[in-house]
Amino acid sequence: MREEALAAAAAVRVPERCDVCIVGGGASGLAAAIAAAEAGASATVLERVPECGRTILATGNGRCNFSNARLDWGRYNDPDFVEAVCGPRFGENVLAFFEGCGLAWVEEEGGRLYPLSRQAASVREVLLARAQRADATLAPAREVTGIERGVDDWRVSYEGVSSGCVVARSVVLSVGGGEELARSLGLESRPFEPVLCSLACEAPTGVSLSALDGRRAHVVAQLLHDGTEVARETGEVLFRDYGLSGIAIFDLSRCARPGDVITLDLTCGLSESRARRLAEAAGGCSGLLDPVIAAELKGSLDIARDLRLVVSGPADPQRAQVTRGGLLTAQFDPATLEALELPGLFASGEALDVDGACGGFNLAWAWKSGLVAGLAATR
Repeated sequence: MREEALAAAAAVRVPERCDVCIVGGGASGLAAAIAAAEAGASATVLERVPECGRTILATGNGRCNFSNARLDWGRYNDPDFVEAVCGPRFGENVLAFFEGCGLAWVEEEGGRLYPLSRQAASVREVLLARAQRADATLAPAREVTGIERGVDDWRVSYEGVSSGCVVARSVVLSVGGGEELARSLGLESRPFEPVLCSLACEAPTGVSLSALDGRRAHVVAQLLHDGTEVARETGEVLFRDYGLSGIAIFDLSRCARPGDVITLDLTCGLSESRARRLAEAAGGCSGLLDPVIAAELKGSLDIARDLRLVVSGPADPQRAQVTRGGLLTAQFDPATLEALELPGLFASGEALDVDGACGGFNLAWAWKSGLVAGLAATR
């Protein structure tokens, strides 16, 4: 399959000149390319891996939680900037874009929006088809190695299945991890690090994570730093032999640091008086908890209401859903996402230091910021 993808990529002819060159063919890059091409610009996407939109396939465990019905600025690390970029009709704009792509969707718990097919491939396919209908050039298997500013244009060099240079009127950076490119352009960036991931943890004495591996529970989870609460989430936790996973833990991972403590109320906020009354009636905690979890906690209601684990760090950084970091937002005009000191250079998606909570917030930012940057780059 890789060989076929590389052969298809090699067959793409990359133009020597275009109006808008997009660096990165992921979620935000495809949105930027569609916006630019449909506005009448010649748009070229340069993507490092053999296929554009491949990262979309891994989102939402292969189902692609592409947005949220209740988008909230407060769920982002830079809420003022996100609000200024996305505007009051943020969610409506995202859904109108996908309506135009021909995608049907469904809402699930927590406002999470998924394609009706529950297949991430549906999202990717409608995006690729729309980009192709708009005559955008999608050129995967080509890694950008340099960006140079000319008098009134930009030179974007690339290597891969073919090597060369694209001369463009404007450039949109839509790729995460491009710290070297940022430095070469004189832009400041925050180092990239994984977030929205499982956490390696140490359990208290007498509790074996191996015995709980694979068990799930709905909890109220608190993250404590030096004994002070810094974050709280309610939702599902998945016990693993190395620590904790699940949506609630992914969200806490945005703030968690080694040495912090996660406390789990496995009764999910049930009042202490009612929890004790039910435990006494049942002769233990099996009526309140998964019986396997109850047995491992020796039936202790006190531990069940305040199970404390010490964070060691990210459990598997390579499988993190999002990378935090990127170009500092103060360097960009939120109305257009154009670099204030580099006219003609724009940024979107993970290229910028913006990250959000689980539940479709990060992809919603990717789509909307790509649309804003792509259209502004065309103008």
